[in-house]
Amino acid sequence: MTTRELFLCFCLTFLIVLSAGPSSAQTTTIGGVLSGSVSDSSGGVIPGVQVLLRNVDTNQMREVRTDDQGFFRATELPVGTYEVRADQPVFALYLHTSVVLALGATVHLEIILVPASAATQISVSAQPTALDPSQTSVTSSIDPDRIEELPVRSRNYLDFVLLAPGEASAPAPVGSAGQTPLGGSGFTFGGLRSRSNSVSIDGLDNNDEYTGSSRTELSPEIVSEFQVVNTGLSAESGGASGGSINVVTRSGANVIHGDAFLFIQDGSLNARNPFESDTPKANLRRYRAGVALGGPVIKDHTFYYMAVEQEHNRAQDASDINSDVAKAINAALLAGAFPGLTTRQLSTGLFPVARAETEAAGRFDHQLTHNTSLMLRYAFTNNKETGDTFNTDGLTDASSRGSSFTSDHALAGALVTVFGSEGVGALRFQAATRRVVLRTNDTLGPEVDIAGLVRFGRPYEGNSTRRENHYQVNYTLTESHGHHLWKAGGTLNRVALRATAPDGFGGVYHFGSLADFLAGQPDQFRQAFGNPGVDLPVTSVGAFLQDHWSLTHRLTLDLGARYDFERLPSLFHRDTNNVSPRVGLAWSPSSRWVLRGGYGIFFDRYVLANLARAVEKNGTKSFEQVADSVASASVFTTAQGGPLSTPAAGIVSSIFRPDPNLATPYSQQVSAGAEYLLEKNLTLSGTYLFVRGVKLSRTVNRNLLPPVVLTPANAASLGVANPTFQQIGRPVFGPGRLDPLFDGIYQLEDSASSSYQGISFNLNRRLSNELEFSANYTLSKAYDNASDFEEQPQNPYQLAAEHALSRQQQQHRFVFNGTWDLPIADEEDKPADTAFSWWQRALGHIEIAPILTIESGQPANPLSGLDSNQSHAFPLSSRPLDFGRNSLKTPYNASLDFRALKYFPIASRGKLDFVVEFFNLFNHANATQLNPFFGTGGAPLGSFGQPIEGLNARQIQFSIDFEF
Repeated sequence: MTTRELFLCFCLTFLIVLSAGPSSAQTTTIGGVLSGSVSDSSGGVIPGVQVLLRNVDTNQMREVRTDDQGFFRATELPVGTYEVRADQPVFALYLHTSVVLALGATVHLEIILVPASAATQISVSAQPTALDPSQTSVTSSIDPDRIEELPVRSRNYLDFVLLAPGEASAPAPVGSAGQTPLGGSGFTFGGLRSRSNSVSIDGLDNNDEYTGSSRTELSPEIVSEFQVVNTGLSAESGGASGGSINVVTRSGANVIHGDAFLFIQDGSLNARNPFESDTPKANLRRYRAGVALGGPVIKDHTFYYMAVEQEHNRAQDASDINSDVAKAINAALLAGAFPGLTTRQLSTGLFPVARAETEAAGRFDHQLTHNTSLMLRYAFTNNKETGDTFNTDGLTDASSRGSSFTSDHALAGALVTVFGSEGVGALRFQAATRRVVLRTNDTLGPEVDIAGLVRFGRPYEGNSTRRENHYQVNYTLTESHGHHLWKAGGTLNRVALRATAPDGFGGVYHFGSLADFLAGQPDQFRQAFGNPGVDLPVTSVGAFLQDHWSLTHRLTLDLGARYDFERLPSLFHRDTNNVSPRVGLAWSPSSRWVLRGGYGIFFDRYVLANLARAVEKNGTKSFEQVADSVASASVFTTAQGGPLSTPAAGIVSSIFRPDPNLATPYSQQVSAGAEYLLEKNLTLSGTYLFVRGVKLSRTVNRNLLPPVVLTPANAASLGVANPTFQQIGRPVFGPGRLDPLFDGIYQLEDSASSSYQGISFNLNRRLSNELEFSANYTLSKAYDNASDFEEQPQNPYQLAAEHALSRQQQQHRFVFNGTWDLPIADEEDKPADTAFSWWQRALGHIEIAPILTIESGQPANPLSGLDSNQSHAFPLSSRPLDFGRNSLKTPYNASLDFRALKYFPIASRGKLDFVVEFFNLFNHANATQLNPFFGTGGAPLGSFGQPIEGLNARQIQFSIDFEF
């Protein structure tokens, strides 16, 4: 399909969708819906009533009228507080002074008008019930108060995603024998990979397509609200098989609002890292300062809001390398051994690390006409980290760590038009660019990997440069017709990736033991040669149609369908069979209960880092050479321990290629749940979720002959000169190949799958009387046969043996968070003729906010530390004898973060905040990574299965904040 044909196909699909009439399931991803019914005191419906909605902050108006059933609905309303007026001749004016509309929520009002002879005006201020009987999705909204008040060490608002039920923290990336793993989004949903989530800002994608992480970071000051969709995604959402995060930014208002703050952290007040006990206490100096300002340009018409913050962080880090191992290697290198090695000394103490980050964003809103508004937003992120960047573990020397520079620019906009009482059309667009540069501390190589002991030198990955250019436009049309709320739309998204990724070009030597290294006897050598450049454009299109149908006031049905197509380069199969149905049901048998259920198919997007390997190492542009045992020792001797300058003679190349029938990965999700209104502001819910991941990506070496069980008698014929204990009795692949022109043919496949079952319970209290909190518990089980795209099986002829607990598995997870203004010295409750005592003044104006997280450990995959079965898998996949995949497990983690604030009112609208925050208050040792390497002998290494990396020990942070 040519570009022209693709564009025509998109336009045709888009026009068909629009002509069919519009739609929506989860009613909106960028605002809220306010609906209601108007009746008289006898219960009779009143048609034709003018209902006027006014945004309290901006004075923006939306006018709707009731239909012949007395029903009205206003969609795609910006989040905020609204005044609702209902005016009809012969009836008294109805005025609701404060309706709070949250992201993705539907607020329903029952308006009862009384005759004008009985009253001149009916005023209401109480909030509607916290139960939303029309919502078929299960969502968690993080409101402005929680964003502002909850403790967050990194100032990354996406950390709050893990407050939602059903989410789990992503497993720590494994630096498995030379591989520098790519970081994902940081959280997993439904046992799916952290690369399978989607983050949108103001209705536009914000995903790093190379790694699957988020792209542009925003200051929390400009984040108005965001929503985590736990189950029941709308057909409007596409491009992710996992969770969806919808973020809306803050608009200016008629009143000028500003904020200036400074965060300070000093390492002398922090606890010692329990996983670095052999080193002195690390230094840390961290400063983060910022300002935010918003207000009107033209009152009631034009508004601005902008926020800038900058961090400077200088600290120290250390590895967990055994000191005796480091001393032995340093002594050999000091004596002149292996002069080809560019790393001549391992770090045995603390080494410096630093971070400098700038986040800046500004938003401009203008009311072009009474019915048309324009929003423009620019965001910029500049992040530089030096010394320790690459998701490394405690076995990695400072020489194999490195620095990164990330720069993001995004210009986004939206043109929204209101079509009378029934329709809203929104055209959104963005142009964004992301540039990432990675540099290792040792840039020449090679890497030396000694199984389970140490990794030093230039790592396999890490010296790359890439740029992603994103261009997106989408249009949605929403219309309300009686009991139907329709939504339809389409999106066109083009991502152009240009990258230089010389992965493996510095060479990697694997050694089975320290003695083997000192003797210059590697077990395997691997190096890439050729051109590492990649030019990879991808264009995706999507169209959807959905109906939010209120069959009765107690029963709501969502029906929708979506089509997605991703046009890949001609090297890859283009899967066109990507139709995903979505259905949701909500039934409210009483005013206190809502029962929900849903089913949907959710197609994912391709991770470009995976596709880029097949484009780059195709055997023409570049390739790899892999040498075992005797051949690798010869290479090591010839190169004096360094990398080769040209390919070695007599070693055939290894290549990557895609499966000729590569299909788009997707998930099937089934959910059922119930929510109960305990009291007006307090709800209790339970949700069951089943998720099946289908056609997930993995890598398999498809050029191997069937393995043979290795014995001392046949070891030589299988190319094993000196069999280790971990090789005798296991299936081993000999030197023969199906295609003798190549050594390894690493095929990018869609043969992996996953399954997840979980039940979550959530107790939620919305903000009232200065108190809000949420407590949730999730019990789940997740299985898969590959936990990431680069994971390779131990035996390609026995893929079924890879089925085990997923690395995304986290059986138990409990999270509590809340904010509370202590009811001491409350001005509103003080009698006019009394004064506060000294202790009341001292304890007054105090706010507290805790986050308590308790979660079970996650599986880890045990490895022998060498390519024991000679499958040439990379990352290594050979497990110790009698160990199953992911059969290790990290300990449980528990952390209490706590924030306390004391504020002093200044003038009428200002206040000065003094804040102290504690992270991991009780200093629990929270391990995230184990040493997975068993070793080559019959008994494990002493460090096997022991923690080598963890979350931060207790930290204390102070801040001062002036708001006006």
